[in-house]
Amino acid sequence: MKSVRAGFVTGMIIAALSWPASVLAQGVEGTRSVYLSVGTGVGLSGNVIEEGVGTLNDEPGVFVEQAFSNHYSDGLKIRGGFAWGFDYNKEVYGTFGYGKLNATERVVGSIAGYPLYARFSNARTIDLEGGVRYYFLADGPLRTYVGGVAGLRFLDEVNTTLRVIELGVTLPDVEYFDTSTLFIFGGDAGIMRDLSPSVAIGGELGLRFQPKPGQETFLLATGFQDINDTGSRWSIPINVFIAYKF
Repeated sequence: MKSVRAGFVTGMIIAALSWPASVLAQGVEGTRSVYLSVGTGVGLSGNVIEEGVGTLNDEPGVFVEQAFSNHYSDGLKIRGGFAWGFDYNKEVYGTFGYGKLNATERVVGSIAGYPLYARFSNARTIDLEGGVRYYFLADGPLRTYVGGVAGLRFLDEVNTTLRVIELGVTLPDVEYFDTSTLFIFGGDAGIMRDLSPSVAIGGELGLRFQPKPGQETFLLATGFQDINDTGSRWSIPINVFIAYKF
């Protein structure tokens, strides 16, 4: 599904760039705009489980290291924002974004020699970001830019359900990550094309770093209580957008 979503968004970017233009812009100084974007993301690195050895229900077991992307895929993300040009080729901008991380059940280790399954709860994210864009092409109907961005991510609490089918063991909704406010940062590269004096469309690729969320007390006194001391990740957001200039 991740490759399908990424392919869809990439196709939208190509369509945006091939749309006929009708106006030439004169830099971005003094311009104001609001925009709406939709997109997804691709995980690059980061773990959701660290390795651990201990006991569960008096049976010996092990958790193995698990990549974030092995359990979670970035769902559809919606963002709204504004921008103001304060120089010929520079503008400041801010965004509000809502997104979701979709989880899948995976084998994460073993208990008494039997497979141990874990399914994390889906996680909702709310992002508040701001930054500065620098335009390499500030004139004309087609403009390219890079930008630096930083902000806050509000991440829902995350629980996990553990199962060992052969032993008839199910531990539902075990607390894993705490509700967290995280400082995120990264950068974007994009391209924008005017459709009219007031409307433009474009596409954007980025890079984001999210630090690890807060730990919940997980399976205390089992030997597994530190496997959730992780959760930082790098990801690539992919977006298409429409902007209205006024």
